[in-house]
Amino acid sequence: MIKALLDYQVVDAKLKDIEKVLSASEERKKAVNAKKYLEGVEENVNKLDTRAAELTSAYDALNDDLAKLQEQSQAISDSITQVEDEKQASYLIKKSDELIAKIKTYSANIAKLYEEIQALVKEYSKIKATTKAAQEQYNENAKKYGELKESFKAQKDEVEKELEALKGKVSPDLMERYLKKRNNKIYPVLYAVRGNVCGACNMELPMSEMNKLKNGEVIDCDQCGRMIYLSQD
Repeated sequence: MIKALLDYQVVDAKLKDIEKVLSASEERKKAVNAKKYLEGVEENVNKLDTRAAELTSAYDALNDDLAKLQEQSQAISDSITQVEDEKQASYLIKKSDELIAKIKTYSANIAKLYEEIQALVKEYSKIKATTKAAQEQYNENAKKYGELKESFKAQKDEVEKELEALKGKVSPDLMERYLKKRNNKIYPVLYAVRGNVCGACNMELPMSEMNKLKNGEVIDCDQCGRMIYLSQD
């Protein structure tokens, strides 16, 4: 049964080689990177929308307050020219100076908000441009990757057909364990024990595990997770 699984792994190596070529291809990498960017765009735009709403609301509120302050300032200025009492005139002048100082502060804050809004507009434009470029990159490289996969299709189908035939010679439980590890990126999956250590990671095996191996069992290495067996050669 171990021999059948070893035969399966030998053929599986051909499939793994094809997968490596496809996975490492520039077409796939570029398509994946573009897709990741496109998937994150919506979240970024939503954040910008929220910030834009906050800035616009604050900008409008400050402008409204500024308009009221300017009205008050103008009213006090008009009153000063009509007041004859020196004390009242001094009071109005003081209030006028306070309002002018507030107006300057509000004007400065409005100018700062305006700069932030303009920066936000530029960010929108940048995202629009990069999104368009990313979409074009994805479309182009997804097509090229599809063509690359198609070029390996016949070879891949032949290997998979051979694997399917070999699968029937392996016990279902061993096959299930093998495929689970293969899917979890553990490869090669099956290794022979060397002396009393794992043939993959060199971890020394306890006597209890060695006894299982001597009884013909295929066990999992506690350190590297691979399936290990004792060769009868």
